[in-house]
This record gives sequence, structure tokens and C-alpha cells, in this order.
Amino acid sequence: MAKLSLQDTDDDLFPLMDKVRDFLASDGQVMLVLGDSGAGKSTFNRHLEHQLWQEYKPGGRIPLLVNLPSLERPQKELVKEQLRTYDFTGDQIQELKKHRQFMLICDGYDESQLTSNLHTTNLFNRSGQWDVKLLITCRSQYLGPDYRGRFVPLAVNQYNRAANYLFMKAVIAPFSKEQIEDYVERYVLLEPRIWVKKDYMDKLETIPNLIDLVKNPFLLTLCLEALPDVVQGKSDLSRIRVTRVQLYDKFVWHWLEVNKLRLQDKLCGDKLAAFEELLEAGFEQSGVKFQQDLATAIFVHQDGIPVVDYINKHEELSWKAAFFSTACETRLLRDSSLLSRAGTQYRFVHRSILEYFFSRTICGPTDEQGEFDPPVFPDTSATSATISSHPLSQRNLVVEPSVIHFLAERVQLYSEFKEKLLAIIKLSKTDDQAAQAAANAITILVKAGVRFNGADLRGIRVPGADMSGGQFDSAQLQEADLMGVNFAKSWIRQADFTNAQMERVQFGEMPFLMESYGVSSCAYSPDGTSLAVGLGDGRINIYVTSIWIRTHTYAGHQKRINGIAYSPTGHQLLSGSSDGTVRLWDCKSGSCVFILKGHTDEVLAVAFSPSGKQVASAGMDKTVRLWDVQTSANLPSLTGHAGCIHSISYSPDGRAIVSVGDDRMIRFFDTQTGQPGEVWASQSGDMRRVTYSPRGLEIAVGYLNGELLLYNTATGKPMRKWEAHGEGVAGVSFSPNSQWVATCGFEGIVKVWSAVTGSVLSVFTGHGSSVYQVAISPSGLQLASCSVDKTTRLWDVSSLETGMDVESRSDPLTSVLFSPVGRVLFCGSKSGAVRQYDVVSGEAGPFVVYEDSLVRCLAISPDGLRIASVGTVNSAVTVWDIGSSRDEFILRGHTGEVNAIAFSADGYRIATGSDDKTVRLWDARSGILDRVFEGHTYFVSSLAFSSDSRQILSGSGNGPIRAWDLNSRDCKVVVDAGGLTEGWTISTSSDGLKTASKTLMSYCVELWDTESGYHQQTLEHDEEPWCLAFSSCGQWMGVGLPRSVWLWNFVSDKTAEGGGRGKWRCLVRIRDIYGDVIGIAWKPDALQFSIGCANGSLQMWRLAETSTSSSDEWSAQLVWSNGNPVLAASNANFAKAIDLAPANQHILNQRCKGAVVPTAY
Repeated sequence: MAKLSLQDTDDDLFPLMDKVRDFLASDGQVMLVLGDSGAGKSTFNRHLEHQLWQEYKPGGRIPLLVNLPSLERPQKELVKEQLRTYDFTGDQIQELKKHRQFMLICDGYDESQLTSNLHTTNLFNRSGQWDVKLLITCRSQYLGPDYRGRFVPLAVNQYNRAANYLFMKAVIAPFSKEQIEDYVERYVLLEPRIWVKKDYMDKLETIPNLIDLVKNPFLLTLCLEALPDVVQGKSDLSRIRVTRVQLYDKFVWHWLEVNKLRLQDKLCGDKLAAFEELLEAGFEQSGVKFQQDLATAIFVHQDGIPVVDYINKHEELSWKAAFFSTACETRLLRDSSLLSRAGTQYRFVHRSILEYFFSRTICGPTDEQGEFDPPVFPDTSATSATISSHPLSQRNLVVEPSVIHFLAERVQLYSEFKEKLLAIIKLSKTDDQAAQAAANAITILVKAGVRFNGADLRGIRVPGADMSGGQFDSAQLQEADLMGVNFAKSWIRQADFTNAQMERVQFGEMPFLMESYGVSSCAYSPDGTSLAVGLGDGRINIYVTSIWIRTHTYAGHQKRINGIAYSPTGHQLLSGSSDGTVRLWDCKSGSCVFILKGHTDEVLAVAFSPSGKQVASAGMDKTVRLWDVQTSANLPSLTGHAGCIHSISYSPDGRAIVSVGDDRMIRFFDTQTGQPGEVWASQSGDMRRVTYSPRGLEIAVGYLNGELLLYNTATGKPMRKWEAHGEGVAGVSFSPNSQWVATCGFEGIVKVWSAVTGSVLSVFTGHGSSVYQVAISPSGLQLASCSVDKTTRLWDVSSLETGMDVESRSDPLTSVLFSPVGRVLFCGSKSGAVRQYDVVSGEAGPFVVYEDSLVRCLAISPDGLRIASVGTVNSAVTVWDIGSSRDEFILRGHTGEVNAIAFSADGYRIATGSDDKTVRLWDARSGILDRVFEGHTYFVSSLAFSSDSRQILSGSGNGPIRAWDLNSRDCKVVVDAGGLTEGWTISTSSDGLKTASKTLMSYCVELWDTESGYHQQTLEHDEEPWCLAFSSCGQWMGVGLPRSVWLWNFVSDKTAEGGGRGKWRCLVRIRDIYGDVIGIAWKPDALQFSIGCANGSLQMWRLAETSTSSSDEWSAQLVWSNGNPVLAASNANFAKAIDLAPANQHILNQRCKGAVVPTAY
């Protein structure tokens, strides 16, 4: 089975053979088939060749399977060289070239280390050249961001122009569970086995994450062979952790054991003597070493090209003889190895086996020794005397992602290996020869998830390292050699790069365009050489996209530009404004050609017809107006909408125009007659954007509720629907090939989706406010988005299909809280799951789906054994046993939504607060209702028990906090905010009661003295606070904003009589939070806190005092972060960085608040 792109989900798969047959029947010339290592590409190629020969008819295309690594010059003589391997003569080859057509099935593009376009370099399908269709298979990990140029044919007679219409692509999908079961059933029947199908499936499904790992067919084969050894002696399979590299370890050892048994009774003479010597030395160990040495030799002598051509009499003195000679010991080891042979050519049975053995030369497993041998860890230590010969010094592993993957898993398994890699990085500070090894070491560690927050990396030499996605918060990188390092999506906040070598450093982002007003619309010219942006003050700026310099400013509109569109030739620009006019501009002179008047209210949308002879506009006057471009004549108005029209789009043939408006109708009009066409009712409420796909088969509609729908234009039926944004969809744009859809939302996020499956391809963050429009360049390689934050941001989308820019799907968080002893962090989520994280390492622990949808609020019992949650049935609270994940009882009685839960400090009681204006007290052991507290006149938003469990404090939405005495049952108002209050936070620390409140739509947090009831202080912020929390000591308060966290500290006034007085000061601001902060939780009895975001990301921070002789200063340092990585560099110091490119200086100046960069730029 296959899918269209790497990022597509497995919900919409199709048979790969069907796709290939479509390719054979089409005019396409090149088809690329991608797949992970072990996905079955070579197996499919052999099957395809066999099938095509079965169906072959005289005169048809001749199927020819080509093993690319076995050819010397596939770039120039691909067909000729392959035919020679079948002993065709030169005359026969010329005859075939002139008169026959071929279907070339090219296997192993990645294994050949190719980078050239085989279709172009072989001049296929040119006059007098080979007539071929070309199918190429390649590992997806091998490709970089600009891979399409290696495969897309060039158009005939059009110099260097890619013919995308001649190119097709498919991706081999992982095995489904049903396919795994079918494979296991077939595997069991191959030979007698102790286990049956059920035994294997039980283990695969019980061992955590194993069923996902074996969706790769090759790994499934390895796993089935190794699984009995993996589980031997293990009673609790749920605690077993199996990684990819461990499966290879077990399989290789098992393979050698089987071959040892096979040979024991079949040898005699010299072979038997050699075998006995191998047994004495350890047959399995000797076999592993043989294959490790061979893998190393292939990388050293052949640059990793896997096929070794060996003719004994010609190469007895070459390096190959050590592995392929006829010496008895060599032959025994070779025949017992994971090698295949075709004539004189040898190779490992799979590319990943070659990479696995090469990785073992750097670090292998620790448990492969004899029963009585002491455990030995591979010697990967390095000193100045040995570093030049160290395996990590021999090759740049950044270009070998599979080797890096194997070694990253070793880091996670063996702390000793991690320490030795760190030692190599440290050695590079004083030894230049350690630079290559250190670059490889830090790349491995970063990919293994090792964090370098606060690390002393001064003077390290790691040129060319891949540190993308790494965490280097507050790291010291002064005087480091970072030339060519990839920092894309790295967390380098507060890092110090003083005097660091930073030539050719990559940050993975482009500079953005800064304007003096909010940017409300943008559009690329048809040739992609210009970008027009419309501003809030009525001006339009034009930029040259090659150097991003503003070349023109069109002035004339009096109010905001709501829509702009280029003519098909790019010679004219159309604009619509809130001033009620439409203007047509000459792009060469910048002058206004026509002012098109007729609308009686704001113009919200404009469009150019595909012919360029007609334009359309629409707006708040409920009409769509058509205009003649040559004469400016107002053609008949298109009416029918009963409300404001937000968006319009021409069909690709120009015959129809579609519009959406406040009347919740999608209306079509004939652009020639003006007659109304079909009318479709909205499927999901209010609509804000509509656009035709370039091929015209669908329209995309963006909704105010955040959903995106694709409609079939022939049937009018929805083809696909998904939740695109948390808030409304403001802009929609198709890629030129109709395969992708870019969207932007009012929450400030830009996303790119597969139009076929609805899966997200990438998420772009960085805008500080609502994004109004998004546009994809005509090349499909770049994306522009414009925002009310006065910026137009430019995003590189060339890597969307390579897996290089994929964002993982995150479960949005709804709450965060610590266990009572502070060792575990609990997070409630939108899906209903409660997830656990280790506070020190950030490692995810078990998660349990406690609710069937969104977890509204959580509370943990003081003993840490139970959790109380509110889910879909939001008037009831369920109490669960954390260990067994079973519900103990349900607290029912509230008649409104439950907003707050609290356990008493002694663990005997549970309090709940609700929209029904009551506080209810329950027995925490039985769940029996104790009493109901009435007195609030508005919803109860927060609860807290006093530290002695004798009082409950409850905050209400209309201002008061009430204190309920559990002994006397008295109630009193201790604080009254005097008006509508969105939320309260209550601290019951030993330092005294403190309360804070926030009001809806306000940027302020109010502090109150609970003892006196007086207002204490107003804390002002630059955005509306979303959440707030006191530390357990009561001296700190964290305030979460949409994309930042402010930390306030209470400073006592020591001169005041009686104490207790003082002032709150904001000492730390964390601005690199690229998501809406929904929760802050402080670790008990520590100055550490966690931040949870609506996008699913989770971070752990610590406060550190950086006092000087003159003042007390504090800083926040990241401990760990989980979630999609982003570039974060606020307050980083690049002031004296060496050779930092001007473009990178520009990015850092723009992207990173407080970053210090060279002043020369």
C-alpha cells in the first residue's frame, strides 16, 4: 500500500501497483517511489519486473530492473551499461535504442550516493535517445529539502524549466495491523515453531511501542526472529523497552548462532580446523567483527556504496581479499554473514544492515560475550593521542542519518556511551583534531534527545554538526567553532555566542518584511518575482523577491487594503479597500489606471479572471461586482447573498465565480451572463474564505470555527473536513499543483496541509497576532503570510515532502499540576488523556484516558495515589486510582459545570465548585456528599483548602472570595473585587494567604491582601493574561500570556511595622513560548515550574539567582521541553560572533526579542 506524501496519514491508502499502472498509462516520464529503510522497495521492484514480463506483449515496453549501485556510470550510460551485464553486443544495444521502448525500474538511488537527475543526464526521451519510462526507488531519509530537482524531467525546448506534469510520486506506507497479522500467520507456517500466531501477536501488542516499530516490513522480519530471545525470562512485558537497534542486535546474534549450528556437523579437513579455531575465539563474536570490518571498509574505500565487485585472481592484493578470498576462515565467516551474492558482486542483504554494522564500530551492545566473560563496554573513549584514529573522526556522519539513528538509540540505552561522547566534545576545546569526532558526537547526542541547557560549551569545535531541534538554553558557546552548524528550530535562548565562529550557520528561517501598519493582504506575481502587500493605512508595497527590497509604493486608497490580486500577465494589480473603492494599478509605472466605484460599503475581496479581461470585487454591500479591465465598465452586479460577502474566487476556466458570506451560503455565478448558479448551504457555520484549486476539481472553504472543508465542484459534496485552527480560518491558498493547502488563523499560526488526506505537513509560528492572508509562490517553494503585527513572514516550504519539516501531532493540553512530592508532572489534555512526565528528565511515562474527551480540570490527592477529573459530563467529578487507572467513585450533585476541584491537605475531603454557584464538600474515601455551601451569587471559578484543612476559600465570577469554616460552618467574604472576575488564584502557603484575580479583556492582574481584604497592587502586562499561579512559598507568581510568561516576585518592605508589606516586581520574562499558555504549575517547595500550552507543548523551568554586588537578579533556565521544536533565541548574545552572515543577523534581529547581534548590519 502507498500514499501520496510522507506526511499523509494512513487513512487514505491505495495499492502501489495501481499507481504504477496509472503511471504506465499516462504521459508521465518519471515516477519516484519513496520508502523508509526496510519498507520493501526492492521487493516491490522485483515483483513489478516479474509482473510486467508476465503481461508483456511484442512491441510493448521492455521492463528492465536496474540495480543502480552495481553500475559504474548510471548518470550517463544507464541503459547501455545494464544491457551489457546481460551480454548484449554494441550493435544489439544500438538496435534496441532506435526501435524499442523501455520501462526502467531503478533500485537503490540512495545506495548509489547519487545526486544527479538520471532522466536529464541520460538525455532520456530526447530526439535520437532512449525512449523510456523511469521508475526510481529511494529511501526517504536520503533526500534533502530540494530533492525534486533530482527527479523531475526538464521540459523539451524549454531551458531548465521543470516539467512537473511529467512527474509522479508515491510513498510506500507502513504495514497496517492487519498486514502485520497476515505476515505473522505466513511466517509461522514457513517452518516448525514453538510459538503460534497468537503468541507473536500478544508480544507485539503488549510490549510498549513495538507494534509501531514493526510496521516496517524488514524490522518485522527481524523482530519475529528475535522476539523469543527478547522476552526470555521476562515476566512483565509491559515494562520491556525494545528499540530498533536492539532488534538488529538480537537478530544478528540469532543469525550467527543458527549458522554455527548449521556448520557443526557438515565440515571436514581444513574447513573443520578453521571452524574449530573460530569456535575457540567465539564464533558469534568473530562473525560480528568480520561484518563490522567489512562495513568499515565499504565506507572507507567505496564511500558507502554497498556493492563490492570482487574477482579473486585480479584483486588478491586489494582490501577486498580480506573478506572475499577463498581462505577457509574467511569463507566460513562470509557464508555465515548477512551478505548476498550475484555473480562477482557482493552486498549486505539490506542497506540498513551495512549501516548497523558500521555504527557498531563506534558503539555496540554490551551483552554479547560468553557466559563466563566479564561485561565489556566498547572502547569509544578518546584522548589527544588517539582521537585522529577514533571511528568518529573518520567520516562526517551528518550525511548518514540511519547511522546517527542507531547511535542515538545506543545513547538512550547506555549512559557510558553518552559520557564518552560528551568527553569527546570536551576534548575538542583543546585539540583541533577532535573537531570531526566532536561534530558527530554532538549530532548523535542531540538526536538522542540529550539537552545542553546551561551547559559549558565554551571553545568546543563542532563544525558542520546538525544541532537542529536541540536545546541549548543559557548555554555558554563563547569562542566555539560552529561553522556550518545547523541550528534550525533549536532552543538557543540566552545562549552566549561571543567570539564564536559562525560562518555558514543555518537557522532555517528567512527574514520577514516589517511595515509601519498592520498587513492585511498579500499576493505573489505570476512569475514569482514580486510580492505585493496591502497595509492597514491604504498603501500597497511591492517587493522584489530575489533580494526582498521594496521597489514601489502604491498610494491612493484611504483605508485598509482587504484584498489584492495580480493579473495573469503580472502587468497589473487589483486592490480593494475599506474605503469602498477598487483600484487597478500599472505595475511598471506604479500609477493608478482606474478607480472602480460602485460599491456602497467596504470592499473585502477582489479577484482577476484567468483571461485577464475581467475583474471581480465583493464586500459588505452584499454584492459581487464584475468590471471590464479595458474600459473599467461596471458589468451587471451579482446578487443573491443576504449578508456581507467575505471572499470570492474565479474558476480556473474563468466561467464561474464562487462567493461566501454571512448568510452561510456558497454561491456560484456565471461570469459571462451574470446569472446565478448553484447554491450550497454551509456545512459548518460562518465562512471567511473560499478559493478554487488550480485544477478546478475542488474548492476550499475556511470557517470561522477553525474548520477547513474541501468540496467537490462537480457534485457539491464535501470531500474532506478537518479542524485547521483553534480560532477562525482567515486565509486559504492552494499550491500550484493542487496537492497542498496553506491556511492561516486568527490565533497567529500558519499551517500547510495535504489536500488529499488533510494531514498537516508543517506548522509555522512567529507572528505575534492574527494572520489575515497566506500566499504560496508560483514555484511552490515559498510561503508568505501577513499579519496585524505589521509583518509579512516568508517561509521555506521546499522540504514539505521530504520529512525534513514535519511537525508531530500534539494533544492540546488543558491543565498541568505536580504530584505532591514533585517527582511527576500530570497533564490533562483535549483528548481526555492524562499524561505523566518525569520532572527531572522530562521522559514521558504512562498515560491513561480518564475521560472520553477534553479534561476540564484535575486534582491530585496529597498521598499521590488518586486523581480527580472533570470531563465531558462536566457536572460530575470522577475519582480514579492512579495505579490501576480504575474509577473509585463519581461525585454527582452539581447542576452546572464543575470549574474547580481541591483535595484537603489531610486527604480526607474533596471540594468542588460549579457554575451552579455552590461549593460541595465530599468524603474523599467514600465519595459521599458531606455538605453544600450556598452563598455565591455567580459561578465558582476557584477553590483552595487552608493549610490546616479547616477552611475552604472559594472565588466567584462576580468578585468575592468566600472563606467557609468547616467546624463552625460560618462564611465570610474575605476579598471582593467588586465586579466581573474571570478567574481567581489562591495561595495558602505558610507565608500567609494571597489571592490574585484577572478580569476579562484586561491586561492586568490584581493582587489582594486576604487578611485585610484590601487591594494590594495592580500588575500590568502587554497582553491579556490567560492563567496565573503562586509558588508554594507564596513569594513568586507566574502569569501566562498568549506567548509569554511573566514571573513576579514579592519583595518585603522590611522597614514597615508588623511586616507583611511589600511590592511585587516582574523580575523575569520568558518570551519564547510559541503557543497559548493554558497552565502554570509550581513544583512543591522549589523554585521550579512547568508551562503547558494549548498546542500540546510542555516545558520545565528553574529560577536561578544571578545576584551581583549591586543588585539581586534572577533568570529562568529551561530544564526540558517536549513538543514541536521552534527557533528560540531571545536574549541570546551574538554581539561578537565571527562571520555571522548579514542575512542571519537580520533574522536574529527580527525573530528573537532581546537577542544581541552585531551592530554592523
